[in-house]
Amino acid sequence: MIEVPMKLNCILEDPEIVEVRNNNPEIDIEHIAYNSQKVVPNSMFVAIRGLKTDGHKYIGDAISRGAILVIYEHDLDEYQDDIMYVKVKNARHMLGTMSSRFYGHPSEALSITGVTGTNGKTTITHMLKSIFQKDGRKCGLIGTINNQIGDEIIDNAGRTTPDSLEVQEIISEMVEAGCQNLVMEVSSHALDLDRVNGVAFDYGIFSNLTQDHLDYHKTFENYFEAKAKLFTYTSKANIINCDDVWGKKLYDRCAQKKGVAVYSYGLNPECDFYARDMKYSIEGTRYTLVTKDGEEEIFISIPGEVMVYNSMAAIINALLEGISIEVIKEALASMSGVEGRMERLDLDTEFDIIIDYAHSPDSLERLLKSVKTMYDGKVYLVFGCNGDRDKEKRPIMGRIAGEFADHVIVTSDNPASEDPQSIIDTVAAAVAEKTDACETVLRRWDAIYYAATLPKAGDVLVLAGKGHEKQETMKDENLYYNEWETAEEAVRRLKAGK
Repeated sequence: MIEVPMKLNCILEDPEIVEVRNNNPEIDIEHIAYNSQKVVPNSMFVAIRGLKTDGHKYIGDAISRGAILVIYEHDLDEYQDDIMYVKVKNARHMLGTMSSRFYGHPSEALSITGVTGTNGKTTITHMLKSIFQKDGRKCGLIGTINNQIGDEIIDNAGRTTPDSLEVQEIISEMVEAGCQNLVMEVSSHALDLDRVNGVAFDYGIFSNLTQDHLDYHKTFENYFEAKAKLFTYTSKANIINCDDVWGKKLYDRCAQKKGVAVYSYGLNPECDFYARDMKYSIEGTRYTLVTKDGEEEIFISIPGEVMVYNSMAAIINALLEGISIEVIKEALASMSGVEGRMERLDLDTEFDIIIDYAHSPDSLERLLKSVKTMYDGKVYLVFGCNGDRDKEKRPIMGRIAGEFADHVIVTSDNPASEDPQSIIDTVAAAVAEKTDACETVLRRWDAIYYAATLPKAGDVLVLAGKGHEKQETMKDENLYYNEWETAEEAVRRLKAGK
């Protein structure tokens, strides 16, 4: 990564600054931290008020470790004469600004696409990365599953979008490694918390907005406004799913933005790009893409209706980047599946097993509807709902499961600080409104071991909610968990007659 000592001359004119104490614009900043334990000599420490703690409490610790500049928001009890203090309106926002400057504005050296929406972010970014690489470009990726530079995984992501300091560090590494493009998942939390401030986005993609994260945003309007913030950062084009009612609202807003093009996609023939004649099978998804320039037959090596929407967004972005439709089609037809997204396991069983990350009402409904179009047999479903998250979606997901699956087993899925059995009971009661074929099993491992004994030849077992995740979050501990390994063990036990 490119790190250079940062002078403060260029910063002191920033409109975010409220007050400066012990001004010394000639000091060299050699490191930035917002965690006092990561401060080293000659650091800038940014005191951020978090959801669980306040960085202002750790200013003294940061100074003792070598901080020479403190960025803060509210008045302090004491100030040291040999430390420079800069009071700002929003420390989170300033962290992004400072981090970008510290690393030499690395995002300006790449073509960057930000993807936001409730569902589809991971698949769209992976589709785009496959297309860019098929075109011979080195591409970086920041997302839910991991962060990548070309084919190298540089870290397994702890959250969809890292904090702004880490974002700028990662982008700097991508520039140094010779990347030309970056595709980036941008969560509503990241936008609300200014994690992508300082990123020069060229393109923005909006996939959809459905119920999720209302424990944080409280209302759909707040959730929408957080997502919409991405499209204030873009400089070239915005690509929006206008089959979505919130997408249409966003499209109308973006159409007023001068100098930035806006494109609509969906199944509605009034969209700039629309799909028709969709055909779904276990092998993949086919449809006809209609544009103002004509029609193209598209095949994606991943099954499911959502892949039509996801691929249209990726296709539009790639075309705007000057990539030929032939290269795009080849990339989509040959790309490997995305981890934990409509992923069919090859375990030599008479029935199929599918793992999918579906953890919202919309994603679960779309998953089950797609599965039912691909299988003539029964659909068995294992799923649960997260603890310490939007409680309103639990009965909604329960009713969806009961309506579209033939047999439902409700189990745990990251209960966190809540009682897992209480969550299960709430969901199961909603399932029971739609079907009598509902059972509950407390431990997810046991639920899958049991579920694997139920399907017959031609049926399908769907494991929903976990996807790529590698832990089960409990009240007092995080347990290692792997959906693939659990499914494999379930099949091993089944074949052994246990």
